[in-house]
Amino acid sequence: MTKKQYPIESLSYTAADPDRYGARPGPPPPYSNGDVDPTVQDEDDRGIWGSQWEFLLSCIGLSVGIGNVWRFPYLAYDNGGGAFLIPYIIVLLLVGKPMYYMELALGQYGGEAPLTIFSCVPIAKGVGAAMVMVSLIVAIYYNVIMSYTLYYMFASMQKVLPWTTCNNEWNTKYCYVRGENITYFTNLIANTSLTLKTAAEEYYNNKVLGANVIEDGVEVSSYNIANLGPIKWDVVLCLLLSWIVVFACLMKGIKSSGKVVYFTATFPYVILLILLIRGCTLTGAKNGILYFLTPTWDKLKDITVWRNALGQMFFSLSVGWGCLIMFASYNKFRHNCYRDAIIVSSLDTITSIIAGFVVFTVLGAMADDLQTDVRDVVKGGPGLAFVAYPEAVARLPVPQLWSIIFFFMLYTLGLDSEFALLECVMSSMTDQFRPLRRHKFTFTLVFCIACFFIAMPSTTHGGQYVWGLMDKYGGDFAVLLIAFFEIVALMWVYGFRNFSQDIAHMLGHKPGWYWIVCWVFISPVLIILVFAAAMYYYKPLTSDGFIYYPPWADGVGWLLAMLSLIQIPLWAIVMIFVQEGTLSQKFRAAITKTEHYDHRLRRHGDTYAETHGMVNVDNKNVAYDNPAARY
Repeated sequence: MTKKQYPIESLSYTAADPDRYGARPGPPPPYSNGDVDPTVQDEDDRGIWGSQWEFLLSCIGLSVGIGNVWRFPYLAYDNGGGAFLIPYIIVLLLVGKPMYYMELALGQYGGEAPLTIFSCVPIAKGVGAAMVMVSLIVAIYYNVIMSYTLYYMFASMQKVLPWTTCNNEWNTKYCYVRGENITYFTNLIANTSLTLKTAAEEYYNNKVLGANVIEDGVEVSSYNIANLGPIKWDVVLCLLLSWIVVFACLMKGIKSSGKVVYFTATFPYVILLILLIRGCTLTGAKNGILYFLTPTWDKLKDITVWRNALGQMFFSLSVGWGCLIMFASYNKFRHNCYRDAIIVSSLDTITSIIAGFVVFTVLGAMADDLQTDVRDVVKGGPGLAFVAYPEAVARLPVPQLWSIIFFFMLYTLGLDSEFALLECVMSSMTDQFRPLRRHKFTFTLVFCIACFFIAMPSTTHGGQYVWGLMDKYGGDFAVLLIAFFEIVALMWVYGFRNFSQDIAHMLGHKPGWYWIVCWVFISPVLIILVFAAAMYYYKPLTSDGFIYYPPWADGVGWLLAMLSLIQIPLWAIVMIFVQEGTLSQKFRAAITKTEHYDHRLRRHGDTYAETHGMVNVDNKNVAYDNPAARY
């Protein structure tokens, strides 16, 4: 992966053979008719990062999110402990890092968000549209989950934490607190089909979600996807507050969010470090760490482990979502995105492992206190964040303080990801409809208000069923296919040689063989194989082993996924249709780069030529005439 430097004498542009891999391209010529690109706006109009630190911290904040705290540790111990790290690191090296670098380079070269960035291969415009749709779906339900962290944070400001007792209106007669004598309860339900539930579990299900109706200590009914029930106004208020915070941070675009990340991207590391130190001092912490790291080698033979590893990598690094492309589009043209790709993708993995240590030191202490196995005190998904963690921090000294700190940390972790998801959508819209740039404040306000009202069904008593569908279908299966078509479009249609030359224009060197081999062969093959495995092992949504979604809801979920995936073939047809000539000519034009794609290189070419001694050339034989540039 050594950086190949090009001598001055090899830096001239060869118009007759621009795709030759060994040649180092110079800056492209102006438009063939001598006109200035009418769609190119001054970078000050669109916005640019105030410093390289804002970009780096924004990428860190995007990649290091809530999923690092609850999803990675759960998947690690559920898929072989330390053995899970092996497939995770492998897919990180063969898919994660290459795609991370690819998306940063694409966004920085084109200088636009996903919806308009694919002017390098117009037929793939639908890939960008699909990214925008996925980001929108995830942003809507992600803020609902963030509102739960605010709910818990405010609930922590009480003399007694409400999830540590069983004498509340939301508790059933089968509620118990871990560590107390539960022999009486065990005998009570010995001959029934009922099961005991912890105080933390009942608080989450019955109080926060409001999923069950409790009368006289008995669960009389439950809400479901067919009966969502009324709106929970306490959750709505938390959601409203969260959207107000998001709007305040995004109302000026990256000019405002870029300043916020100095705190939101660094604060979680301070808290994680404090929790790690505190966790290591707890009795039983060693057992939790050993449980987290001890490998179960037989798990490596299970295709599900590899599927989960790749899924976690996409979820954590946020490749295939369009957010990285959007962030990089605000970089200076010659910013060292190669360095940032290496730093952030590595730091994300390190953070996941640190979070694993934090989680399992506390859970190991809980297991020691309860004289049980670590597996019996841990639940995956939101249940880990909102059931096991509250119960864990309740066992620390001054639990109210630790609870407030922990859930505020979770909120800041989610805030950075929410910034990226929303800015991806809004930047795409302002790049496509440029007059919106002059009304950034109003556009952001209207957009946040609309998202708030769209999310209202997720705040009902059965809201978990709504965002459960959005989570699995809107942002899981779809991302794998989007990433596959993205890498195929760039490396096989636009061409890895052309893409390598674009990187050389920005950084002064082409990517090494490791990146090329992964982009062209290894990454797309692994992605499509894992997607096929996911389809083969597909099961409807379940909760604690019981199916709670009817077949029609599963169909709704797939329709939700199709909102994103349908964009790819739909826009491909449109991009072919708008061309001129015969069908074969239309298709060929739809896979030909438009001249607008090189607008940043055209603007910055003279400076680059002076710095590196490049020779500027005429525009002979390099004319562009692609109607797709208008769309």
